[in-house]
Amino acid sequence: MATTVKLAPPEEDMVLRLCALDVPWVVVPPIQRVLLFDDAGGQLPPFPFLVGSLRASLTATLARFPPLAGRVVFLPSTGDAAIDCSASYSGGGGVRFVVAEMDDADARKLAADADHDVDAFRAFTPELQTDALPAEVLAVRVTRLKGGVAVGVAVHHAVADGRSLWRFLEAWAGACRGDDAVLVAAPPTFDLPDVALPAGGEELVRSTLRKYAPHLPLVLASIFHHYFLPYMS
Repeated sequence: MATTVKLAPPEEDMVLRLCALDVPWVVVPPIQRVLLFDDAGGQLPPFPFLVGSLRASLTATLARFPPLAGRVVFLPSTGDAAIDCSASYSGGGGVRFVVAEMDDADARKLAADADHDVDAFRAFTPELQTDALPAEVLAVRVTRLKGGVAVGVAVHHAVADGRSLWRFLEAWAGACRGDDAVLVAAPPTFDLPDVALPAGGEELVRSTLRKYAPHLPLVLASIFHHYFLPYMS
């Protein structure tokens, strides 16, 4: 079952153009992470309650991380790539929230195995379609396992790196625990500082984007997918 976690529309349009350091990552596969929770002590709440808590706390956390509820888009009028989380974006926004069950997967065994079952872990992460723009930024999958729960996330690499994703997960975990300090702390800033670029810096960003993804809004025809992705499968 999949639903979409949405935010209240922002008061103003919110479009964040990617900078020269971001645009190469438009063509890179998403970051995926899985958190396993073993219910050996019977301390996890009932699965429906857990899903409700995760969904509600995700909504609260996304209010502090609005780009994660947006879409990576291509702006043909300027040749830019951007994160669009504005109310005017016709494709909507939000985070896809998938709930699933895999009773044949044992949480304790998966966590304890010295050699992790990569295929099993991959099944716990949601698919994030990034082969064309607009593309989702974040998706979540909560899976009930035998003796536990798996929470998998996938995030677009042009929007967040591994450290940024963990900061979001820590904030989400705090909100789920009811840690008010997380929600009243100073929110992250999304105002990119001026990056010292030579004259014509905006065109440098666009030319870099064209180099890595020459056929936008299609991403599959990018340099990365042509030369590198076959060696990663």
